[in-house]
Amino acid sequence: MIKADIGRGTVVYVMGVPPENRLPLRAYHAAMMFKNGVPVGYFEGLSICERMESGFNLYYTFREGETAWLYARILGLMRQLLGVSVFSIDPYQVGHENEEGIESGAFWFYRKLGFRPVKPELLKLTEREEARVAKDSRYRTSAATLRTLAAGHMLFELSLPQSAMSWDNFEVRNIGLAVQHRMATKYGGDADDIRDDSVQRVARALQIKPQNWNQAERVALQNLSLVLASDPELGRWSSEQKDLATRIIRAKAGSDEALYLKFMQKHAAFRDVLMRLGCR
Repeated sequence: MIKADIGRGTVVYVMGVPPENRLPLRAYHAAMMFKNGVPVGYFEGLSICERMESGFNLYYTFREGETAWLYARILGLMRQLLGVSVFSIDPYQVGHENEEGIESGAFWFYRKLGFRPVKPELLKLTEREEARVAKDSRYRTSAATLRTLAAGHMLFELSLPQSAMSWDNFEVRNIGLAVQHRMATKYGGDADDIRDDSVQRVARALQIKPQNWNQAERVALQNLSLVLASDPELGRWSSEQKDLATRIIRAKAGSDEALYLKFMQKHAAFRDVLMRLGCR
């Protein structure tokens, strides 16, 4: 657990997840926020490479005060601790099947902080609404329009993409669907077969001996191999790329997943494998 004083009497406690309870691909971090010793809200982030899916909730009593400042400080803290630079907001956060989000105008809260809709048609609608507000300061976006705007993810990027592929169309579930498709077409739907074969392929390509690893590291290898084994270029990676991939796998089972993320952020080829599978 990390304690961070972010100013104005606010302290944040950031915590991760023990190795035996971790997600297969994403790193998970949560934060509790205290203002002058009083709990005011919480935050959660699920990260892969430099992208974090973020959830933020400030308790009702404190929503009329420093909400935007606090949220911005939390994102800055996550950037500092984990190296993430792309923040994704789930449609629910901005009002999809969430009338509280519609009533509060949550979409505009995130938009004013710099988030943008990833769907082109929603970005165009956003810009039309902004033009209307600029022309008439009394104009307010209707609830029906807010529900339309809440139909897609929003992203906030602190840096340019590391490759030609961006995170706009990425969904982590697409990786699972791609693995399932490979399992169905090449392994007759046998989960044990695809897992065993993937581990063997990756261990051979990276020249590692998992029998010398601890249990948590072997589980991380099993999970990440399902992704890495799909890359036909894996065996042709440079020795530096292979070494870093090995460090990524072992870091997934380390004391804190921050190192796992920071290693991933340095491995462009690994990132591109994830992007190709996740952007569909």
